[in-house]
Amino acid sequence: MPPRHPSIASALGLVRRSLRAAGSPRRLLVACSGGADSTALVGLLHLLARDEALALIVAHVDHGLRRESADEAAAVARAAAQRGLASVATRLSLSPGSGLPARAREARRAALCAFASAHACDAIALGHTATDQAETLLMHAARGCGLEGLAAMRPWEAPWLRPLLELPRAATRALCERMALPFVDDPTNADEEQPRVRVRERVLPELRDYNPRVEAALVCLATRRRRGGGARRLGRARGGRAAARSCHSLVDRRPARLAASGSDPGPAPDLRPRGADLGALRAAVIEDIDRAVLARAAALGGTDAVLRPHVWHLRPGLHVRLDRQGLTLAGTAPGAEIPAP
Repeated sequence: MPPRHPSIASALGLVRRSLRAAGSPRRLLVACSGGADSTALVGLLHLLARDEALALIVAHVDHGLRRESADEAAAVARAAAQRGLASVATRLSLSPGSGLPARAREARRAALCAFASAHACDAIALGHTATDQAETLLMHAARGCGLEGLAAMRPWEAPWLRPLLELPRAATRALCERMALPFVDDPTNADEEQPRVRVRERVLPELRDYNPRVEAALVCLATRRRRGGGARRLGRARGGRAAARSCHSLVDRRPARLAASGSDPGPAPDLRPRGADLGALRAAVIEDIDRAVLARAAALGGTDAVLRPHVWHLRPGLHVRLDRQGLTLAGTAPGAEIPAP
């Protein structure tokens, strides 16, 4: 094993948090095609196996569509054995033709579920990356999806666990090199007859010219969409109508849009547009406000909840305050002090 690199430590942190979010599963089926993404995932989980008390089984599904696929299946099995990991594999009988990607996906998922059931696994780990997430979101949007479609893939959707959704594909290739893990490139991933490949090879490069961290931006959008749906459910279940309105207004980013546009505040009557440009507001601040609103909705479900007010200073003369009365976007006179929360 090469010396530990900061990028490996960072990726291990992502995987560890993913395991926690999924309830700390102990027996994992790790799907591995032999490509960089899934190979990096196997390597990272193997590094965590002792500390996290993980039992790992590497699973390979050969679609039987390419001459080289049998050699790739053998390579995955050898790599697993070199790390002392059990492995399983199956070969499908798919025929080329219409709808092949969708048919292959369904057959692959069915095979993985069968392996997981046979080996009593708690979850199935997949190597989907931030690049995959960006592609999925863009394809959903291009098809005219509803808001739910913007959530794209979920990090944990039993039994599917996706620990690498915050890492772009380039990062997994670098991780494989740093961990000395050989991988293969599937030529079908460059077939621009497939819509996903066209998004990957044509659309994303154009967007990277505009924003080099476009994958991270789109992953952030998907994450916010997922949390938005959860906040509304939490508000209805625990905090009543007022909490639901507050959660809905915040997680859909209405304070920022209202402040920028000066439009009507809609279902959150305690917000008032102030004509501020919040386009540069850091995502970390928005996420912090999200967490506080969700905590408020949960706390209001109790009869003796005590809520500490929160205040976020957006720019001189403008702040957001969260207390028992809800979320308020307010201005302050120049030089005035806002009471500490």
